[in-house]
Amino acid sequence: MTSVLFIGILAAQVLGTWLWVEQLKSSEKARVTNISKELGSHIAQAVGFFEKLPSQYREETLSQLRQNGGTFLDFGAEFFVTSNNQYVDLSQIANSEFSILFRENLEDSLNSQIGKVDDLNIRFVKFNDTKTMIPNAPSEGLTNNQVLASLSPIWKSLGLGVPSADSPIAIIQFRLTNQNDWMYLASIIPKGELLLSFDWINGERIFTSILVSITMLLITFLFVRWLVSPLQLLAKQADLLGKGRFPRQLEEKGSKEIIATIRAFNSMARRIKKFIADRESSFAAISHDLRTPLTRARLRVEGIEDESIKEDLIEDLEYLETMVKGSLQTMTDGIEHENTSEVELTAMLKAILKQEEILGLPIKMSITKEIKLRGRAIALERLFSNLINNALIYGKEVEVSGSEKANGIFIQIKDRGPGLSDADKENVFKPYYRLENKLNDSHSGLGMGIARNIANIHGGELELKDRTGGGLIVEVYFPV
Repeated sequence: MTSVLFIGILAAQVLGTWLWVEQLKSSEKARVTNISKELGSHIAQAVGFFEKLPSQYREETLSQLRQNGGTFLDFGAEFFVTSNNQYVDLSQIANSEFSILFRENLEDSLNSQIGKVDDLNIRFVKFNDTKTMIPNAPSEGLTNNQVLASLSPIWKSLGLGVPSADSPIAIIQFRLTNQNDWMYLASIIPKGELLLSFDWINGERIFTSILVSITMLLITFLFVRWLVSPLQLLAKQADLLGKGRFPRQLEEKGSKEIIATIRAFNSMARRIKKFIADRESSFAAISHDLRTPLTRARLRVEGIEDESIKEDLIEDLEYLETMVKGSLQTMTDGIEHENTSEVELTAMLKAILKQEEILGLPIKMSITKEIKLRGRAIALERLFSNLINNALIYGKEVEVSGSEKANGIFIQIKDRGPGLSDADKENVFKPYYRLENKLNDSHSGLGMGIARNIANIHGGELELKDRTGGGLIVEVYFPV
């Protein structure tokens, strides 16, 4: 049950984490869309400014930018802006779901505000990988030429906000109209870490999920234990009641429903106990009341001179007395007033077989290991004595075998008699049913029913099977 709870909680945690990740992704996509569109609007203003700048001023402005090595313009955002005499090929970060989304929205924003720009190129580059063109040093006499250099030191010297080394930077390059120069804009991307490979499920989140699952499992386990504990005790006491023992009154605790169930069980146990006590008293009274008239009738029959009538009446009285004795025996054997104890079945069976040796019939026992059972010794002895005696009377021999397995104790009483038909296998458990018609004191037709009752009050069962080669097997089962 604990494993089922753990799997259920873990599945719920995995599902919850997946839903949380999907919701977070959706939220971040909406944020990236807004950021990219806003950044595109600012870049469009800068691009539009340089595109619309008259050529004479644009050349002067770009010349000033070349001398300064780049600067930033306030178009609602900070940009590094410069112009290069050629396109700068940069190593961009790997494409991801968010980088593709950011680029598409950035291009859409630019196209919607300034129209389609020829040779527009947008790349996302790690800050340390950014490069641009700068003029050669004057001492070299090559001030009209440009060389490729790292952007990061220039960026830092201009007082712009410095991102981390791996932060993605948006680099926008496009060819200026009617010129061979390329405009170069660089901008920090807000929430730029989303464009990189982002671990939605990292070690910390996994650890947190496992910790939450274990905590939930522990709380659930303690709650279920509190809820089920009274039920386990109730099941144990019900099992004892079913075996003929009268358990103590259970404490009424637990949930409202459990308390109601325990109260009903206590009431039922009291009523059953009273019913059994009343029944025993009734049978005891019947025994006393019947014995007196039976004895009196027997004495009167002895005075009858007609021998044939006298014998018939005596036979009828004996039959009636046997039925009374059998009924009382069934009553007392069904509810044993005997405490349970540890019973060594192997020794008990050996002792019973030793007593039966007086009959001079073949007896065999193949149980070598000790088999122990907690039960009622007198009742168990009556059970096996009855079965072994039947095997010797009807089968003229007996073999006793048995074993203790994981699911219970199995004792088999085997004989080589005529066996029983399928119908008789059920009928022999009925009161007063005999394979012979005549009743007698030793065999009243109640023995098999009594044997099954004794097995039942120990939580077991008695089953009749055909034996290979002829005969009958009586198998008695007791739960461990």
